[in-house]
Amino acid sequence: MNETPEITIFAYSEDKFEEKRIKKLEEALDYKDYRVVWVNIDGIGYLEELKDTFKVHDVAVKAIKRTKSRARLAILKDHLFILLHQVYELKGGLKKERTAIFLKDNFVITMQERSGDVFNSIRESIRHNEGLFRGKDADYLLYALLDAIIGNYVPILENISSQMEILENKVLKDRDKETLREIHGIRRRILFVRRTIFPLLEVFRRLRLEGKEFFKEETQEYLEELYNHVMEILDIIESQRDMANGLVEIYYSTISMRTNEIIRILTVVSTIFIPLTFITGIYGMNFNTTASPYNMPELNWYYGYPVTLLAMLAIALGMLYYFKKKEWL
Repeated sequence: MNETPEITIFAYSEDKFEEKRIKKLEEALDYKDYRVVWVNIDGIGYLEELKDTFKVHDVAVKAIKRTKSRARLAILKDHLFILLHQVYELKGGLKKERTAIFLKDNFVITMQERSGDVFNSIRESIRHNEGLFRGKDADYLLYALLDAIIGNYVPILENISSQMEILENKVLKDRDKETLREIHGIRRRILFVRRTIFPLLEVFRRLRLEGKEFFKEETQEYLEELYNHVMEILDIIESQRDMANGLVEIYYSTISMRTNEIIRILTVVSTIFIPLTFITGIYGMNFNTTASPYNMPELNWYYGYPVTLLAMLAIALGMLYYFKKKEWL
C-alpha cells in the first residue's frame, strides 16, 4: 500500500483532453466542466477529503477501510459505490487487490490499494481518442472499467487451463508426489478465482435492476453483457474445477493400477514358488531310508537330485505358460 497515495486526473470531452497529477482531491473540481472526469487514486487514502469534496456516504468509506470486505454495491441517493477485486498473477500464485469505484454526476473515482491496474488500455484509448470514450458519458467509463476487471480473469483462466493440460500428461507419466502437489495448487487457484468473482453476480444483478437511473438507456444494454460475462467465467471455472478433480482421480487411479500391477506380478511369482516350496519341503524331511523301503527311496537314486531340479523347472515353466495363455501376464 502506498504511504502517500497518488491522484491522477483524466478529464475529457469530445474535442479536448487533459491528464494531470494533483496533490489535493478538491483540485479535481476544477475540471468539472469536462464531459467526464476520471479521478484515479493509487493507494487507500484521502477518505476524509472524499467525503468532504464529493459528499460520498459513510457506508462506502467504512467498506473501503475494512480490509476483508467482499464485493458489494451501494446505490445511494446521488451516487453509486462499487467495491470489487482485481486479480493478478504472481510467481507461485494469485493476488487480489481491492478496488473502489464511485460514479457521481460526470465524475468517476477509482481507488485501489497500490499503483498498477488493468485500466491501461482504457487510458490509451482516452489519450488517443480511440473507441467510444470521448463521445460517451461517465456511465460508459464506469462500464468499461468494470469490463476491464472482469476481462482480466480470462487470461488467468486460460493459463490455468494450459497448466492443467501439462499436468494431465505428467500424471500419466510420472505419478510422483510433486505432480499431486501441483494439482492441488491448481485447485486452490481455481477456488480462489471463484470466491473472488462469485459475489459479482449479485453486484451486477442489482446494478442492472436497481441502478438503472445512473445509466443512460444505451449503456444499460452493456450492463446485461457484464452479468453474462461473469456467468460465462463462472461456467469456465466450474469446468476447470471438474477437470482438476478429474486429474486427482486420474492420479490415484494410475497409482492404484501401478500397485495392482505390482501385486499381480508378486502373486504370480508366489504362485509359481508354491509347488516348488512344497517339493523342497517334502525332501527336506529327515526320513531314514534304511529303516523302511517306503521312506523316500528316491533319496538313494543316482540321478535323484538333478531329476528333482528338472521336475521343479518343468513345473515353473509350465505354470508360466499357463499364466501367459490365460493372459494373466
